[in-house]
Amino acid sequence: MRGWVGLLVVSSVLLWFSNLGTAFTVTIGLKGEPNTLDPHRVVGRQSEAFLANIFDGLTSRDETGKVLPGLAVSWEAVDPYTWRFYLRKGVKFHNGELFTAESVKFTIERAQNPAQKATTWAQLGPIHNVIIIDDFTVDIITTEPDILIPMRLGDLFGAMLPPQYTKEAGDSFGEKPIGTGPFRLVEWIKNERLVLEANKDYWRGAPAVDRVIVRPIPEDATRVAALLAGEVDLIDAIPYAMKNVIEKLREFSILPVSTTRVMYVALDPKTPPLDDVRVRQALNYAIDRKTIIDRLYLGEARPAATIVAQEAWGFDPSIEPYPYDPEKARALLAEAGYPNGFEIEFDYFTGSIVDHYSPALAVIGYLTNIGVKVKANVYEFGVFSQKRVANLAAPMYIYSLGDVFFEPVWLIEWLMAGDMSRRYDNPEVRDLVKQIKATFDPQARLPLYKRVQELMKEDAQHIFLFQIKVLWGVNKQRITYTPRPDDVVWLYSIKPTL
Repeated sequence: MRGWVGLLVVSSVLLWFSNLGTAFTVTIGLKGEPNTLDPHRVVGRQSEAFLANIFDGLTSRDETGKVLPGLAVSWEAVDPYTWRFYLRKGVKFHNGELFTAESVKFTIERAQNPAQKATTWAQLGPIHNVIIIDDFTVDIITTEPDILIPMRLGDLFGAMLPPQYTKEAGDSFGEKPIGTGPFRLVEWIKNERLVLEANKDYWRGAPAVDRVIVRPIPEDATRVAALLAGEVDLIDAIPYAMKNVIEKLREFSILPVSTTRVMYVALDPKTPPLDDVRVRQALNYAIDRKTIIDRLYLGEARPAATIVAQEAWGFDPSIEPYPYDPEKARALLAEAGYPNGFEIEFDYFTGSIVDHYSPALAVIGYLTNIGVKVKANVYEFGVFSQKRVANLAAPMYIYSLGDVFFEPVWLIEWLMAGDMSRRYDNPEVRDLVKQIKATFDPQARLPLYKRVQELMKEDAQHIFLFQIKVLWGVNKQRITYTPRPDDVVWLYSIKPTL
């Protein structure tokens, strides 16, 4: 008997030592996959959030949201229209091209080229010119003062591209991307798997894992089942209804992260009867945010008054969400000439970075309660994204935004862009946005933000619902992972469990 025990012990030790020489592979299950890996053609945070694994921006963030150096080691505002970036030396793209000031100039000019039809133009649009001072110093000249330039050129919207390879790749770049990031893409079979290998020469140091296999698993129950069965090591977007099931199993952990993501319903203020502020306010009074939060999120989400998240600079707690008052909602509809309600189209979808389907059903139920006859259109997220980008979304559609900058002026500006079904329109808010972007003193921005939030609540061009917390699930016997509040799926933080 002792001989068998000894043999088993020796075998286990030999197996352990042999594993030290093998690649450590992690498999993760995500609710969806990117529509492309071309940073200038991504649609939705689900795609944007993945870019940081292959690319780097000039700036970055840590797990607390603090802005850190990225491919720029430092930066400064030379004057209100000029930001100077001092670039990191010795960084190479995955194909060996050297990262220099020319890479910055090429990347920004590509994004601004109308032929590219970039979905990120709103972030880089304020840039007028890029001037190369030397190989590792570059000036960004803006059309107007803009406090956000260092953040715009970060992980999500400032991914730097290799000029030579990008030109050669042409339209295939999104499927065969090259960046400077911690991982390189080695395989992508859409709707099945996306395989990344560690960039051993990464300037921050090689990742702690050798290979990451990403599986898109849109169905919540299937994704959770894959975690519990050991098919994947990490999953995102765990429904709150399944939280307790996972927590009871000792080999798994729930990783909650408070995000700046605000769920809302966009209203087209140019489509009757939504062109009447009384109708829009009625729709806001019709929604019982607390009950939705209690039922869908076990009470852990927070009602929202505007797009400004509680963690963001300038959030004003004195501006409270619309209370649930269906009688007031019906009275406002009657006053506006719709005592029996009205008909309206409403778009919603499945398969996004967070669940929009369940909140949409709840909102539709409350609207029906005040007499609104909703023609509901449900899509897979990729299909809806194409419709939204083509400026063809319904007069009402559900969506959500996370303030990745923790400085909400960019979100407000994003909502007012006028394309891609972004229809918010308030001249006073537009003027305030310009003032905020030109105000470099953070304290001086606070009263401006307060007025913006007052106006956004009053004009009711959205039904702001709640700010959500996202749940990740991890096999803690295999890996550790640190989720980020800015939605970035930062695979570099994955480490084997010791």
